[in-house]
This record gives sequence, structure tokens and C-alpha cells, in this order.
Amino acid sequence: MTQSVTYPTLYLLRHGQTEWNVEGRLQGRLDSALTETGMAQAHAQRAILAPILAAYPGIAIHASPLGRAWRTASVVAEGRAVQAVDGLKEVFAGTWEGRLRAEVVAERGFGSAEEKDMFSLFLSAPNGEGGAALEARCRAYLASLTQPTVIISHGVVSAFLRGIICGLPLDEIAALPHVQGVVTVLSGGQARVLDTKEAAEAYVAHSPETHPPAA
Repeated sequence: MTQSVTYPTLYLLRHGQTEWNVEGRLQGRLDSALTETGMAQAHAQRAILAPILAAYPGIAIHASPLGRAWRTASVVAEGRAVQAVDGLKEVFAGTWEGRLRAEVVAERGFGSAEEKDMFSLFLSAPNGEGGAALEARCRAYLASLTQPTVIISHGVVSAFLRGIICGLPLDEIAALPHVQGVVTVLSGGQARVLDTKEAAEAYVAHSPETHPPAA
């Protein structure tokens, strides 16, 4: 998977922790509420984004319309308009959605039920979306972008977006962490994780990039 296209700078967020994350269930297009920890993570992301939103007030904000991502977006946007984008929904996990990862792994007889290893489960789900369709969806979304954008999405989709921009092969995309409560800056084919407001302030102060105003 090579990166031959220049994309605008993107600020990528995964939604906060949900009840099903804690239970170990495959969510996909289904949904569950943010936990207290998930809300705290969303507020942490809001603090991290604050210097960026202040520096670039015209920046676009896109979010998956699924409840957990939309709730996170409502926190981090600080009252700014958020555009719901269907292309940012989590990968469809077919008949495995809502099931415990441990149950699925036990049935298959191989694999891991840990969240860090959920990538292969999602992409191999019966009647699911699959990797090729997901990659095409993510590429189409990225190709539509014309300005710097804040993106609030999900674990597997976020990994694919990072992988496409950074030109990673599928096995490296699968190994990417699905961290909640941080902001990943994607620029020039590179990824940089901002995990505190101070880190974001330093990024804004020292970034050589200039961001055009929103159209």
C-alpha cells in the first residue's frame, strides 16, 4: 500500500471508550454508550485540540454518524459545526457484530480476543465489509478532502486512514495501536501523536505548515 497522493493535514481521533469496548464486543455498525472513562478521553481530546482549533478557526470537522463517534465529536468540537460523514463509519463486521470477541475466537480456534488484535476479526467477519471494500471507502473519503480536517472515527477505519496516508502495508496497518484519548496528526506522509494540550501547543508553535482558511 503506497502513498502517492498529497493530502491536506489531518487531525485524527478515535471515539472514547464504550461499554462494549470494556465487555470485549465487536461493535462495527452497532453502537454502545461511552463510559465515564470514554467521556474523560473525549474531554482530554478537546483539550488537545483546543490550541489547534484556536490557531485554525476555519478548519473542517468531520465525524462518523455512529453514536459513540458523534458523542465524542460533540465534546471535542467546542460548539463548532460538525459534518456527519458516512464514509467514516466503522467497518461492517457482518454476523459477528454485537458478539464477544472471545466467543468468536473460541469458535474459530485461532486468533486473539484482545482489542489490540481486533483488526483481523473485523476484516474476516462473515458477510462483513472486508478489507478491499474498506480500503476503497477510505481512499474515496481521503480523495474528497480539500482542506485541513479534524476527523472523529473508529479503531479499524482510523488505522486504515493512517495506513493509506503513511503508505503502510496491510500487516503494519493491522499492528497500529487503536489508542483513545489522543489526537494523531497526519501530514506529509507521517503520523505524530499528540497526547497533551502542551504537546499540541508546541506543535502549533513550531509547525512549519500553513493552513488555508476554510472556503
